[in-house]
Amino acid sequence: MESQPLPALRPLRLGELLDQAIRLYRRNFMTFIGIIALVYVPLMVLQTAATALMSSSLTDIASYGTPSELFLNGSYQVGVLLSLVVFVLRITFVQGIATGAMTRAVADNYFGRKTSILDAYRGIGKSWLPLLGALLFVGLIMMAAILWGIIVPCIGWFTGPGMLAFIVWAIGPMVAPVVVLEGRGAIDSVQRAWYLVRRRFWSVLLYIFVLFLFSLLIVNGPLAIVNVILTTVAPSFGDMTTQLVVTAVVQAIVSIVFLLIYYPLQMTAFTLIYFDLRVRTEGFDLALLTTSDANQALSSPLQQSKETLVTGVDLGNFAILTLASAGLCIFSYSLLFGGIFFLSSLFN
Repeated sequence: MESQPLPALRPLRLGELLDQAIRLYRRNFMTFIGIIALVYVPLMVLQTAATALMSSSLTDIASYGTPSELFLNGSYQVGVLLSLVVFVLRITFVQGIATGAMTRAVADNYFGRKTSILDAYRGIGKSWLPLLGALLFVGLIMMAAILWGIIVPCIGWFTGPGMLAFIVWAIGPMVAPVVVLEGRGAIDSVQRAWYLVRRRFWSVLLYIFVLFLFSLLIVNGPLAIVNVILTTVAPSFGDMTTQLVVTAVVQAIVSIVFLLIYYPLQMTAFTLIYFDLRVRTEGFDLALLTTSDANQALSSPLQQSKETLVTGVDLGNFAILTLASAGLCIFSYSLLFGGIFFLSSLFN
């Protein structure tokens, strides 16, 4: 691997973090996409086949007497089974192995070591196994947050949805940098990610919201345009079965292409926010200057945190997040249905 001088780290503002992420992504565009594509594309080919099978069976729905007859259809069963297999493999290979390799590649290139696709996969070593364990543990915590929001009156109702959103949006993506770069175990890495992210709760969530807007622009925007085009040209494909299958395949291909463009950018952004959190709260920049070795500074043992797992401030933040999310959803749906009503009134 080609080595370059270490970067001069300092706390970065939101705009600077996004700028750094985009610049790093652009410099390593093919490498970053190749890391994800290596495992993602074969799985999406299988998912496209599964979707085509289920779509083709749905065209005969009028001939089935009951819904159970549809579920017993051979093509439908194979499509559902294949989708479940792809889901498990996607968690293992994309969320686990490929995400770990992507994190390793971002870190190496950020610290001046030019890394290839194979170097990135070699660099994660056996850390993909605790990463999978950590993702499983995050899933269990999500279930606990759901139960908290359902079972516990008042406090749970107001804080549960916000806690679940925080786990899904912030903790889950931050687990990969902690496992791969610090070499921590499954449970320890989730706890570490929790403590690290909540130190700048609202700043991290604002960063994630901006990334969400990026995903709407990069992924959902082109997909929406393609769907409008498909709605117009679908009748020219022939019978209903062909229309459904062609539409499903085209949508899957478009999703694959634009997700491949966006997902490496998202992982680059999360890896950089991980570095920024450590610079701001742990003096990682000083540790890097002292050791002049990024891997040693990253994996150097930290003092055991004596923080309380969930504090009153956390519950307050979760409650505010719940109310803010609900308000945003109401505003979005009001805007959507208001726009539809306005457009319909123009044509009546």
